[in-house]
Amino acid sequence: NSTWGTGDWNGDGEFDTSDMVLAFQDGGYELGPRPAVVPEPNTALGLLAAGGLTLTASRRRHK
Repeated sequence: NSTWGTGDWNGDGEFDTSDMVLAFQDGGYELGPRPAVVPEPNTALGLLAAGGLTLTASRRRHK
């Protein structure tokens, strides 16, 4: 008995040559693990700064 983590990529419960064929046909074996998408911290800082400037400007107008 095998699982996806141990090489059973076609879901038949066994790790055999058909799993290797599937891996090479799909191209996932050659690509390796895909990197995780991480948001840029600069975007949040920019939005925070823009919001602060807008708030400051609106307070100055109302005085």
